[in-house]
Order: sequence, then C-alpha cells, then structure tokens
Amino acid sequence: MVRRTLVRTVVRDGVGVHSGQPGSVCLRPAPFGEGLVAQLPSGPVPIGWRSATAGAGCTVIAGPSGEVHTAEHLLAALDALGVTDAILEVQGPEIPILDGSALGWIEALDEAGVVSGPALQPLQLPQVRVEAAGGVACAGPGPDRIAVEVDFGASGPRGALAVARTADAFCREIAWARTFVRAADVLSLRAAGRGLGASEDNTVIWPTSPLRAGDEPVRHKLLDAWGDLSLLGPVSGSVRVVRGSHALHLALIARIVEAWGEPPR
Repeated sequence: MVRRTLVRTVVRDGVGVHSGQPGSVCLRPAPFGEGLVAQLPSGPVPIGWRSATAGAGCTVIAGPSGEVHTAEHLLAALDALGVTDAILEVQGPEIPILDGSALGWIEALDEAGVVSGPALQPLQLPQVRVEAAGGVACAGPGPDRIAVEVDFGASGPRGALAVARTADAFCREIAWARTFVRAADVLSLRAAGRGLGASEDNTVIWPTSPLRAGDEPVRHKLLDAWGDLSLLGPVSGSVRVVRGSHALHLALIARIVEAWGEPPR
C-alpha cells in the first residue's frame, strides 16, 4: 500500500440532500502525508475519526473551524481509489449528493488523476464487537472486506452482501448504488427538516422507484459503511455490520481505536 494524491484539481457542485442548499467541492492535490483535509470558508478541518460525528442520516466532519455534513459517499470513493492525501475545498453546509451514489465522485477522481507516493503500512483491525443504535458490528483480522446485513422489516428492503475492499469491487458493485428512503418515511423526514434536497434525480423511494439492481439499497448501505470506516485511515481486516447506521459505524470505530490504544497516525 502507498500514499496517493490527486494530479490536478477538479470541481463538482450540486444540492445537499438534507439541507436542500447548493454547494460545491473542489478536490485539490495535497502533499504526501497531509492526509484528507476539509477546507471550509472558516478554516481547515482534518478528516478522520477524531473529527467525525453521526448526524441525522449522515456523517458530519466537524472542528473548531466549522462542520460539513454528508461526507460519507465522497469519503468512500476516495478510500476505494486509495487517495490518502487531498484538500476538499467545501462551499455550503453539505457535500453535494450528486445522483445519490458515489459514481459521480469516482468519475471526478478519474478526471483528476491519482499519483502514488511513499509506502504506507495499513493498521490491522483488532477483534472487536459493538452493539449500538439497534445494530451490531464487528471487526477483526481476515480478508479485506466489508459485509452488511440489512433488514428494514416488512415495509423496507432486506438482504445481505459482502464485498472485497478493492477499487475494482467498489466501482463494479457499490459505487452506483443510490441513497434511498421508505415511502412511508418521506413526510416525517421532511417535517424534521431532512431530505429537503431529495428528488427522483438523487433518491430511491422504496418500493416504487426503479432500481439499478434488485438489491440496490443493500449495496448503498455497504457504501455508507465503507465511507464511514474510511475515517480510520488505511486498515487491513474484515468488518461485518448488521442493521447499520452512521451511529453504529462510529461506535465500531471508537471500539477499534480503544482496542488499538492511540493509533500511530
């Protein structure tokens, strides 16, 4: 494994799925060793497990300089392509949802190009298990993969999927899976101030919207888990998530960090 950054700058803009507000992200190269940094109008925020919190239906990157919501799809794409060092210059309160998947971010990173740098030793995942937010997650030594089990009951999607943590598997099986919402939840979400930017162009309404695959919602839940777990940085091992949520993913990260002690990065 090696450090990677971008060759050139690339910009994507759009709407925030929850806020409904316009925003943009300018992805810029960074020196090797810089890590991922969210450059907000108010200042920089390093991206990692220390700066992450679970928001309402999204992952929030926050620091003294401010915060940005719904980072998980972009973080998953960066991790899948092995980008360890980049500046994410963000305008607006939320990362644009694009088409609801990570496909647009993969296309942006392909446009930017990626260059390799020094070798990087991934950290081994310790054997841990956590229960939180109605779900269960575990991690440990083993093949580099993520497995999810999804069960939204009679009114929602169900299924299971395991995918190797490789760029090829991500692009082929996960990147195109769009965010979704149960039709029964739409009104309550909007009443709570969420999903204000959701539309048929970026959100699957379950079970009425056409799907890109029969298990697209399951694949999207794996996409979310991938993005959240990337906050650990490069790691080696297996992760399994049952009835996942951003709160559960971050609880698993906290347990992993606790088992490591203070990690060496």
